[in-house]
Amino acid sequence: MSTTLSNTYFLKAYDSYPFELAEVEEQLDYALAYDPKHVASLCLKSRYYLYDLNWRAEARDLAEQAMSIDPRNPCAAASLLNCMLEQESYDEALRFLAFIERKVPMDTFTKYAYMAYLMELKLNFKISLNYYKVLTLYAKSPEQKDRIEGFIKLVKDKEKSHRKLRRSRSKRSK
Repeated sequence: MSTTLSNTYFLKAYDSYPFELAEVEEQLDYALAYDPKHVASLCLKSRYYLYDLNWRAEARDLAEQAMSIDPRNPCAAASLLNCMLEQESYDEALRFLAFIERKVPMDTFTKYAYMAYLMELKLNFKISLNYYKVLTLYAKSPEQKDRIEGFIKLVKDKEKSHRKLRRSRSKRSK
């Protein structure tokens, strides 16, 4: 019975997100009151805390709690990975991606998308570009392929800017 109620409250929160944040908080509190181990609710609350309230530590606690409940859950893994990326824990995120590769049944597209983004954040633009190019092969629609090609253009522009910045810094130091 409590799982059914938790699902009901979770769905209400999910439906309200991100437009009615007070409603989201209330519905998630109800869902977790009925089932404190409701992984989907923990993941959504983590996302809400991370992106809407900028409460990174609290968001990570919720994501870690979800992972401890179900370590093979793709939603829990993605929540924890998002927290690591927002906290700029890139090496930890890289190790966690290796864990996900072996243990979490996450779709290949999502894993490659995270890897491409992580490499971009670490300023490994060539590796990032390779992942984005592979992602175009896994695109599920023309719109998704266009979006990935936009990311490729963005990373190329970042790479060019980064190269110029390094050159100008090296000239100044001479």
